Amino acid sequence: MKKLDILIIKSFLGPLLLTFSISEFVLLLQFIWKILEKMIGKGLDALVILQLFWYILVTLVPMALPLAILLASIMTLGNFGERYELVAMKSAGISLWRILRPMIAVVSLLSVFAFFFSNNFMPIAEKKMRTLMYEINTKKPTVNIRPNEFYAEIEKYIIRIGAKDKEGKNLSDVVIYDHSKSMGNISVTAAKKGQMYTEDNGNTLVFNLIDGYTYDESVDDQSFYTRPLIRLNFKEQLIRFDVSDFAFKETDEDRYSGHYKMLNITQLNKNINELRKENLDFNHSIVQGIRNQITTPIIRDSNIFKMDSSYDFSFYKDYSLLTNQDKQKVIEQASQRTTYLKSDLKMLDSKRNGDSELIIRHRNELHRKFTLSAACLILFFIGAPLGAIIRKGGLGMPVVVSVLSFILYYVVGMIGEKASVEGAVSSFLGMWSSTLVFLPIGLFLTIKATSDSSLLNSESWIKALNKIKDFLTGHKFENK
Repeated sequence: MKKLDILIIKSFLGPLLLTFSISEFVLLLQFIWKILEKMIGKGLDALVILQLFWYILVTLVPMALPLAILLASIMTLGNFGERYELVAMKSAGISLWRILRPMIAVVSLLSVFAFFFSNNFMPIAEKKMRTLMYEINTKKPTVNIRPNEFYAEIEKYIIRIGAKDKEGKNLSDVVIYDHSKSMGNISVTAAKKGQMYTEDNGNTLVFNLIDGYTYDESVDDQSFYTRPLIRLNFKEQLIRFDVSDFAFKETDEDRYSGHYKMLNITQLNKNINELRKENLDFNHSIVQGIRNQITTPIIRDSNIFKMDSSYDFSFYKDYSLLTNQDKQKVIEQASQRTTYLKSDLKMLDSKRNGDSELIIRHRNELHRKFTLSAACLILFFIGAPLGAIIRKGGLGMPVVVSVLSFILYYVVGMIGEKASVEGAVSSFLGMWSSTLVFLPIGLFLTIKATSDSSLLNSESWIKALNKIKDFLTGHKFENK
């Protein structure tokens, strides 16, 4: 390796590490801002918080790494241009393509690393992060119960409060729905105010309700069908919930093992094949059930028509032989069977749409394993020629250009992914939309930069804009 290559690599690795660290830090702050409310007041250990931050940083690599490569390539070439090192290398007969060659080798290695990272490490980090977030969300329910929201984390109970004070203890407009009998809202307790606190080292959640009512529908054997409504007035009532399961502890990570974001390429392909097979089996069973309903006689009698009989003379003859009571029975059963058929068809359509969307999301995740590597290469071939154009180093203009380019790249990718989930385009076209849009741009900029085209000369652009300005100004005076 020549000294020039070492110089270029060192000049590139410095900004790359700096911009990658800045990108990770900024994205981490954005993520923390979203989950900060769920973490405050939970009494989390510093080790748990550090673990969560570490897993978040790992999951942010697919966004931070391409942005860092884009920004570092612009800064490196911009520094060369600003210090006239780029001009000196070109005057010595070294082409821009030769200057970019060691940087291309580094970015190619990073792209290979990005693929293995996305396939092998990202699923593990995503699973551990979600596991920790689940434990944090369910820890201390007194913090999670927020005004004007239905809280359903306690099994078989739903709680809603109108307001609570800053300490989270004094409440107003409390409603507790008891679903312990698995028969819906047959028992509801409402109170104008109350207090909420924990006992037994946080294992018991206590509601001290004041001035309220309990509405209960009796469902014992004697009054199962009549279900009379009982209303009990109380001045004060204590309700205790066992929330020992809400204490922070390591959750079984198998909770999220089947999620498509926690799978590698082999597992994704396996899941896609299994989902297809399950979808076909379900469709076959539903279609067979519908066929059986259509071909089964409505009334099992020799002189009553079948649903699949044609509308011929015998149809009317058989129907005319029925008594009025049998005719009414046929109509009722036909109407009932039609309702069942509509329900089956609706369920079939819903299941098919759900399975189709789940398969698409698995396919999208499969393509995402490769799009990260492609993003690293494409954004480099956009940033490097742009750096040669801007000829400005540091974190000024390069940051502006990089952020705008990356936002555009990211937005195009999001639009394509959403379109693929909705079925408007294929998974390949949706997930590779950013690549298909920016690949020609990157190649065009690189070719023009290596050929020293005046198209990429900032001075030529300034002259062209001045000519347009002079033309418009002169045209304006002529009209006057």
